[in-house]
Amino acid sequence: MKTIILCVLVALAPLIGNAQENYSEEYGKVTQYEISMTEYAADPEAEAVVIYDIGTNYFQGDDNRGFLLHMEKKTKIKVLKAAGTEYAKIEIPFYTDNRNGESVIDIEATIYNLDNGKPTKSFLDPKKIFEEKINDDVSVKKIALPDVREGSVIEFKYHIVTPFFFHMRKWDFQQKIPVIHSQLIYKAIPYYEYTYIVRGTKKFDEFDSVTKNHDIRFGSLLYQEKIYTFGMKNLPAFRDEEFISAEEDYMVSINFQISKIYFAQGGNQNYISTWPALCDDFLKRDDFGKYIKNSEKEGKKLLPTLDLANKSQLDQAIEISQYVKTMFKWDEVNSKFAADNLSGFLKSKSGNAANINLYLIGLLKAANITVNPLVLSTRNHGAVSKSHPFQQFLNYVIAQVEIDGKTYFIDATEPLRYFDELPIRCTNVEALVVKPKTEEWIVTTQKEISRTSKAFKINVMPELQTLDVNIQYTLSGQDAYQFRNIYDGKDDNLVNYFKKNNNVNISDSLTITNYKEMDKPFSFSFQSNTGFEKASDKLFIHPFCNLSVSDNMFKQESRTLPIDLIYLRNVDYKSEIEIPEGYKVEYLPKELKHDSRLMSINYSAKKVDNKIEVTAGYFFNTNLYDAKDYVRLKYSYAEIIKQFTDMIVLAKE
Repeated sequence: MKTIILCVLVALAPLIGNAQENYSEEYGKVTQYEISMTEYAADPEAEAVVIYDIGTNYFQGDDNRGFLLHMEKKTKIKVLKAAGTEYAKIEIPFYTDNRNGESVIDIEATIYNLDNGKPTKSFLDPKKIFEEKINDDVSVKKIALPDVREGSVIEFKYHIVTPFFFHMRKWDFQQKIPVIHSQLIYKAIPYYEYTYIVRGTKKFDEFDSVTKNHDIRFGSLLYQEKIYTFGMKNLPAFRDEEFISAEEDYMVSINFQISKIYFAQGGNQNYISTWPALCDDFLKRDDFGKYIKNSEKEGKKLLPTLDLANKSQLDQAIEISQYVKTMFKWDEVNSKFAADNLSGFLKSKSGNAANINLYLIGLLKAANITVNPLVLSTRNHGAVSKSHPFQQFLNYVIAQVEIDGKTYFIDATEPLRYFDELPIRCTNVEALVVKPKTEEWIVTTQKEISRTSKAFKINVMPELQTLDVNIQYTLSGQDAYQFRNIYDGKDDNLVNYFKKNNNVNISDSLTITNYKEMDKPFSFSFQSNTGFEKASDKLFIHPFCNLSVSDNMFKQESRTLPIDLIYLRNVDYKSEIEIPEGYKVEYLPKELKHDSRLMSINYSAKKVDNKIEVTAGYFFNTNLYDAKDYVRLKYSYAEIIKQFTDMIVLAKE
């Protein structure tokens, strides 16, 4: 990010407000308390705190462009720790258009500091605000304030003007740092009606609506504003970031969606719809329903060239989905609508998720396989509010196949996944089945358990203080996908992965099995040499060679939200250790067997002839847990780490 130059001025008493006032929401005024505070009493661990975050949205007439939507925002943040300086990086996204885009104006930023006991303030140089194009539709203003440090107070404001009345920004009351006061004021006019959707709270700390007793004239129009105020106070930092689908599903926010326009000449236009009507609309669109029909026509010509003869419908569906995965490349853009027409997609062999999956649906229809499009919101896009039928809540499409009474969910964007193995982004979400004049929802469950089995054959060489180890991984489900993705056809990728993540050196004999056979477990094995502890003629052997779990995945002290692991997980270990000549077993870890409604854990170590055999494993009994289970899960996982990293001790006879 480019540096922003600041003009620094030393200010005296006028900079500091009345010390008896803790906080000020007057822009340009900072209190003695704000400048001198070193921690936020309600959350002493907070690296920063939002003192105020205030927005005002209103409409204003423009003689050339009609009504324009104005969105003003002003914010003050106190930096309490060095990590809090990250909040000095301000980004303002906006929509661009060659003729009639949005504009971001009146950007100001000030940083307040104490230097040698004297207050100073630094002003942003407007010439040093930088703009970056994200894509054809979106750009972003970037502001980084380099004079921010521990103890700084940051204050900034900006103003967005847009002709797009449907682009009223979502307002986030809650953030990842505490918020003392967040308020949104919306000045409604009688020509635009909005529905608002609130998440994260059932009640606002501040709510008011009042009609302003003042007429506003724009051209021949005479109208009054109705002013709505929404506010929240003393919101805690949002820290339940692990194991959730989307943060915005739980953080306090308000989102406005245009529902109706009233025309000055009379009449109106509805923007709010019903889910059945949206399904009908999807099926009529060139980039959805007609795209599927064109793909079906193309499929009638293509399918005779594929090896489908004498195959069951299930095998045909597998063959067709594998063809699409192999022949077409996903551009990593999520979409429910095709970006390119079918001929362009077939020529480029590349497209967004809708290009690929709608084409797949068309081919399956051509094979007389029962299939429907499913439109959904990906996990990081947020849950769909089913009581508000807005198509912008949906950002992805997959195929739902019915064969012999069984349902299969298929996504063809990732070639390293098997037939009906969904990417995480669209797993365990509610999806709308797109059929004419119907509303039907279904959850995209992931059926296969993700399994990892690790097998070790260890030869102990006391003289060299080295273990010569053969290690084999066998993986299925999500774990197989992750390691196929890491491997990517290159041995060095696995070599570097194990060196970086586990400090394990692959010395020889790397063998890969079933890299491209997605219907089979992915397996690889290799030789590794590693050292071990030796003291007073005793050898301390780790039976799993630094490849057991060593970091607790449950890091929070407590939990208020459900725990979503997405998929079922099963990990098994088996180790066979040759006892070197002249040594005996002095210590074996205790046996452990634990079965509860949350998870199962097992560990066994025993001497068999001149070998030690160790078996261990753990299994999560579900992929979704209540918040009250968090502490117990954390404790159980800590027990796994302790038990699975315990050393075997050999001593000289």
